[in-house]
Amino acid sequence: MGWTSHDNLPLPCASPGVIGQAAGSIHCYEKVRHLFLQGQPGIGKSSLLRKALESIDYGVAGFATQRLKENSRTTGYRVLQITNGFPLLDEEYTPSKLGVFLLNGQQNIPVLEAAISQVEEDSKNPNCNIIVLDEIGGIELVSDVFMKTLLRIISGRKPCIGVLKSAQNLSHTVSKQNLSSEYLILHKQLEQEIQSKSELITVTDENKFAMQEYLARYLRHSTQYSPNSSILSK
Repeated sequence: MGWTSHDNLPLPCASPGVIGQAAGSIHCYEKVRHLFLQGQPGIGKSSLLRKALESIDYGVAGFATQRLKENSRTTGYRVLQITNGFPLLDEEYTPSKLGVFLLNGQQNIPVLEAAISQVEEDSKNPNCNIIVLDEIGGIELVSDVFMKTLLRIISGRKPCIGVLKSAQNLSHTVSKQNLSSEYLILHKQLEQEIQSKSELITVTDENKFAMQEYLARYLRHSTQYSPNSSILSK
């Protein structure tokens, strides 16, 4: 595919998809440059990420996706920069909402392309200590603009933490929207690319408690405090 990269930088301590059951066995963060979470829909990946970040001030660049609902039913998603804080996980849809990239099955991939380009630009700021991507691995997989920008970001030295959409979740989207199976192939390629440059951990009910401590240690080790940007939840 057009965005496939072969610039692999293996991590000596990475063990994709696995994490120790006891917090004492979690020590790989000292050798991990980037960290991504994956897991079943609703397992709490984004919540874990937000909890790890919300109580600490960092210089940050990144985006978060937000579910849009109408009458308690999910009808779309939008993407928001998090320079000044995380948005709510869910919000009621109104026509005035900005950053909507999926609504009632209608895609607007240029919105996602603009979002990742803004993240790359913001990450060049010397005050940026960490990049947050929550989440990737969805409809943007078919965008060369998005994927090439993403690969430049995760090929860099600035720490990156985020969420990779589960293959199961993507498969459901592909089926529901009658999309090409190419999405699943591209997702597998992205997963492999992330594994070559990052620690990719599967979140489960059994390891969620240990994950909280692991994420905190990773952030303490990988970043420096900055008074210039707060990531407190809105």
